[in-house]
Amino acid sequence: MDTLITVALVHMVVLVIPGPDVLLVSQTAVARSRRAALFAGAGVVTGIAAWAVLALLGIGILFQNFAWIHGVIRVAGGMYLLYMAYNLWRSSLGPTAAQHSPVVTPQGDWRAYRSGLLTNLANPKAAIFFGSVFSSVIPANSSTGLRLGVFAVILGLSVLWFVLVALGMSTAPLQAGYLRAKRSIDRVAGTLMAGFGTLLLASKD
Repeated sequence: MDTLITVALVHMVVLVIPGPDVLLVSQTAVARSRRAALFAGAGVVTGIAAWAVLALLGIGILFQNFAWIHGVIRVAGGMYLLYMAYNLWRSSLGPTAAQHSPVVTPQGDWRAYRSGLLTNLANPKAAIFFGSVFSSVIPANSSTGLRLGVFAVILGLSVLWFVLVALGMSTAPLQAGYLRAKRSIDRVAGTLMAGFGTLLLASKD
């Protein structure tokens, strides 16, 4: 039980820290629709689940023995985030917010899900985090039941958090505010995405 509580607390802290995942779901909610944001959040959660499974299988050891794999993931992730930043900036240079509505220009369900999944998988820091948490918190000889319990805690908290983000950021007042300041918000979001991508490309770890 102590292990589950420790993992839950650490994962909750990591979830609420603003990063590419939260930024994507929030921006999708205010710019598109609640449905699109929920699908984007589902994509992010799928990525988190994948990293958690890989961590349980020992991805940290893999990175230690084959550092080039981490490097490839880091470069690919950085380039993908820069691509997203480019799209946000290009959108901000289009027609004014008054000419757009998040209801009549929804993001497709599959596209939203794919964006969430790729945004999470593009961040190798997630792999490092899960690898370090699992290796330091979970005993090496832990039972299958404990490992499944840890996975369930991580998955449950992730689902809860991104549902709350999608629902909260898709409210009418926030969408109306987005329409009034679409260009500025898209540019800020694009700049942050570019910053995340640049940090990944510049990182040596």
